[in-house]
Amino acid sequence: MTTFLIIGAVGVALLLAALVIGDVLDGLLGSAEGVFDSDVFSTAGLAGLVGGFGFGGAIGLGTSGLVPVGVLTGLVLGVALAYGSTRLTRVLRRQGSSNTVRTDSLVGAEASVITAIPADGYGRIRLSHNGHLLTVSARATTDIAAGERVWISEVLTPTAVGVRPIDALPAPDAGGGADR
Repeated sequence: MTTFLIIGAVGVALLLAALVIGDVLDGLLGSAEGVFDSDVFSTAGLAGLVGGFGFGGAIGLGTSGLVPVGVLTGLVLGVALAYGSTRLTRVLRRQGSSNTVRTDSLVGAEASVITAIPADGYGRIRLSHNGHLLTVSARATTDIAAGERVWISEVLTPTAVGVRPIDALPAPDAGGGADR
């Protein structure tokens, strides 16, 4: 029984290591993933297999007193835990936000200046966009003081935008224009 408990403890240690340095361990196991093209050899799956085999084997051996029953119980529980942890890991990794913020989607958004923007220089603005709080560099053609409200008029780089003061917004068409 001690052997099964040691194997189970190794599985728990592998799971703890996966929590701390999981990406590194998955990278080492990634070469096997290319062969099988699945997450079968993920760190969480391996930890579930080893831990389940060890502790399941100890349970089977303890209840029946027979080593083959312990091994069979360990294999069944280990495979079940490996499958469950692999499925859960796969779901969590693929679950992303559909509201990914891209700087080109910021044009027209309103923001607040948090670091003053000198004329033809850079400052910082903050805005809430699609549920994300963003801080980006901003450039303006006129001085804009901290605390002022601005609107984003263009994207300069992936991390910087061009802004204008709110009062520089174009006036709506007085005649009704295209809204008729």
